[in-house]
Amino acid sequence: MNTTKKSLLPLVMFETNIIFDYFLGRDADVLLLSKLSQKQIEIKIPDFVLMEFRGSILKELGKKEYKLSFVRQLANELDRADKWNNGTDSLRKGCELVAKDIDHLRSSVDVFIGEIRKQFTVETHSAEIHYKGDLRYVKGLPPAEPERGIQDCRVLEAILEIGRADAENNNRERFFLTKDSDFNKGSVKEELRAFGIEIVNSAGYLYGRFVAP
Repeated sequence: MNTTKKSLLPLVMFETNIIFDYFLGRDADVLLLSKLSQKQIEIKIPDFVLMEFRGSILKELGKKEYKLSFVRQLANELDRADKWNNGTDSLRKGCELVAKDIDHLRSSVDVFIGEIRKQFTVETHSAEIHYKGDLRYVKGLPPAEPERGIQDCRVLEAILEIGRADAENNNRERFFLTKDSDFNKGSVKEELRAFGIEIVNSAGYLYGRFVAP
């Protein structure tokens, strides 16, 4: 865990869905919040979050590619009847454009992760954090859920470890930005609160809080 650099800036921690939003540009507030890094706030991201993001986004792009094959198949089927010829060429061209987008995103993943490491503080994942997350999942403790629960448990343990290492900064505000409802359970909030960490579900809320009117 990197604890050499201490800061009194408010601390904001991201989970995996926030990294998805940042990569895909699907939440303007996340992009705005990221620009405050090292100026109005300090952003820390567990390395495990980046690992999970990489595996998940590549899997998601693979699923999109698989679905695209059915659209191509539909175009071929329609092409066998003369009455459909006016639309099949456009359908195929659309497929090719989407395929290029998928290839571009896939090739951008590692570059993006490299930029994240430069822009924010990435906290090292450890065997101990991993083990604690696995034990949490085995015990059925929140945020353990049937789907992706073990990943969430590892993320939570990584966030708790950041809070634990930052405890000497007594007057610092700490926030965990998440869009995953599994983290919003009462017992999880209590564990985070013990380290002065508040769960926030809106990047816009944080941006508005730290930018003067």
